[in-house]
Amino acid sequence: MKKFVLISLFVFWTHASFAEVVDLNCKLGDRKFYAGLDFENSKWLNEDGSSTYMTYNEDIIGTVKPQSKMDITHTLWILSRKTGVGEIAGYILTEEELDLISDKQLEDILLKEIGDLENKSLDSARNKSFAQTIVEYLLNRPNKKVAGYEVPPITTEFECEKSEKKYKF
Repeated sequence: MKKFVLISLFVFWTHASFAEVVDLNCKLGDRKFYAGLDFENSKWLNEDGSSTYMTYNEDIIGTVKPQSKMDITHTLWILSRKTGVGEIAGYILTEEELDLISDKQLEDILLKEIGDLENKSLDSARNKSFAQTIVEYLLNRPNKKVAGYEVPPITTEFECEKSEKKYKF
């Protein structure tokens, strides 16, 4: 009986360590929202069921979401894995910048040899590569100059904590 319990716990823990989605309850000012982190597929899930590609390391998780509000074309979302505090920064990307990012993404995919679209096991690596390229570009992008002065992107902070409730889309 003890052996059965130990094996069951081992199976449960190893399955849980490759968790399907980490559900987060987040707060931006007075507004609460859901974020799901699918590490297996490198996707940041939104409360409406849509998703964006994400990149992550031991310190942060990042994604870029296209926008059509307020003259902003994209928002960069960075979340600290240690504190649960995140930051959203708004950017206006030109067609030239988007083309440059696309070229860098293609180069990275070819360099890492993950370009075989028929091989679905490479989807996660491609998703992470797409996200990593644009996140790194925005993190290293110089501030926009207006009237000779550097203007940093508009940023807003948010906080997240792990949710006990499992969301299904």
